[in-house]
Amino acid sequence: MKVKLTIPTQLKDIKLSQYQKFIKTTKDSEDENFIARQMVAIFCNITDEVVDMIKAKDYESIVKQITEVLNDEPQHVLKFKMDGVKYGFIPKLEDITVGEKADLDNYLQDVKDMDKAMAVLYRPILSEVNGRYLIEPYKGDGDSLDVTLDVAFGASVFFSNLMKDLLNCTQNFIEDQVAHNHKVSQILEENGVGIATFMPSLKEMFSDLKKFL
Repeated sequence: MKVKLTIPTQLKDIKLSQYQKFIKTTKDSEDENFIARQMVAIFCNITDEVVDMIKAKDYESIVKQITEVLNDEPQHVLKFKMDGVKYGFIPKLEDITVGEKADLDNYLQDVKDMDKAMAVLYRPILSEVNGRYLIEPYKGDGDSLDVTLDVAFGASVFFSNLMKDLLNCTQNFIEDQVAHNHKVSQILEENGVGIATFMPSLKEMFSDLKKFL
């Protein structure tokens, strides 16, 4: 029996729901063969039985190709069209509402909720003029948005970089205060901590946070 495979060649060829299924299926496994088989089955949208019928040399090539796609460096996608609807990223993050922020803090903690996070970050565009646009108000209904991986990964990288920038600013500010503010230095000394001891531990803490991000 001949089966035509559709092999993803870029992140936009993979849906977020497929990625979530792959993570859920393989998260407790350290078996590389099992993970590779699931990668082919899920991202090529075929059954395990069909995977068994693929020629070994072709199988290895498919696994390599999908792995390269998943390692692609994503770009932050501001607007995209899906199912005839044009979606836009929250135009001004500094104007984010309490409800949006609360749900994002919750949904971005686990990949299983990333589709809900996407529904917070991207909403239908109501109007657009000269590249500037207005999106639908946030309702907080827990809706999901099954975007493609270029959109999902791009948004994740954007927030990761944003957090790293905030950490850098925070670290620089604290270091400056410790080094040049006599009152801060006095408080440290009163608690038995000198600047020479505090600064390396501060840098190590921020370095660990950046690695975590």
